[in-house]
Amino acid sequence: MAKTKFKQRQNPFKSDAWKRFRKNKLALVGSAVIIIMVLAAIFAPILSQNDPYISLRDGTKILKNMSPVDSHTILGTDSLGRDEFSRLVYAARVSMSVGLVAVGISTIIGIVLGAISGYFGGVADMVIMRCVDVVNCFPVMFLIIIIATILKPSIYNIMIIMGLCNWTGTARLVRGEILRVREMEYVHAAVSLGASDFRIIFSHVIPNVMAPIIVEATMQMARAILTEASLSYLGVGVQLPTASWGNMLIEANNLATLTGRPWQWVPAGACIFLAVLSINFIGDGLRDALDAKQKK
Repeated sequence: MAKTKFKQRQNPFKSDAWKRFRKNKLALVGSAVIIIMVLAAIFAPILSQNDPYISLRDGTKILKNMSPVDSHTILGTDSLGRDEFSRLVYAARVSMSVGLVAVGISTIIGIVLGAISGYFGGVADMVIMRCVDVVNCFPVMFLIIIIATILKPSIYNIMIIMGLCNWTGTARLVRGEILRVREMEYVHAAVSLGASDFRIIFSHVIPNVMAPIIVEATMQMARAILTEASLSYLGVGVQLPTASWGNMLIEANNLATLTGRPWQWVPAGACIFLAVLSINFIGDGLRDALDAKQKK
C-alpha cells in the first residue's frame, strides 16, 4: 500500500497532463484520425482490393478514368487505370514514414546541438548559433528543392534532406530551455557530486525540457507531411510509380481531371488536409496539457 501511494505521488504531473489532454476534444479527434491513418497504412495490403501499381484490365482494355459509380473500386481509377483507393492507403505509408523519420532526424540533431550550445556556452554556443543563423538565411523549401534536385530524388533522400534542413528551430528551443534549467538547484547539486557533463545533460537536464520538445516535434511532423506533399507534387520528392499523397495530386494538373474527375485528386488532398489539421490539434492539446503553469 505504501509503495502504491509512493508511485502515485511520484508522477502527479503526468496524470494531470493526461486529464487535461483528454478534456481537449479537438486533440482527441485529431488523435483518432491519426490512429486510423496509421492503422490504414499498416494494414494496407489487407484493406486494398487491388495492386496499387498495376492497371485494372477488362480483357485487353485498361479501365481508365472510371468513377466509383461505374467501377468495382471504392474511389475509381486514375488516368492509368490503377485503383485510387489502393494507392491512397499505400501512399499513407510513404507520407507518414517521411514525416516521422524526417522529424526524428531533425529532433535528434536539434537536441544534441541545442544541449551543447545551451549547457557549455562560450565558443560552442557562438559557433552553433551562427550555423543556425546561416541555415535560417535560406527559405527551407527553397533549400530542400535545391538539394533534392542535385541529388537523385528518392524517398530516402527526401527523409534525410528534410531532417538536415529543419533542425534549427529545435536547437534554438532546446538551447533556451537549457539556459533556464542549468541554473536549477538539482543541476548544481549534480555538479557538486562530480557527475560528468554528459550525464548531467542527458540524465538531468534534457528529461526536464522534454515537454516543449515533444510539442515542437509534433508541429514539425505536420510541416514535414506538407513539405513532402509539396515536393512530390513538384516532381522532386517521392518519385512515381511509388504512391504518395503529394504525387497523387499531379493528376490535378490536367484541367479535364481537375473539373471532371475529382475522385482522382480530392481523396489525396483531403488526406493531406486531415493529417496536417489533426497533428496540429494534437500539438495544441499537448502544449496545453504539458504546460506546468496550468497545473492546479
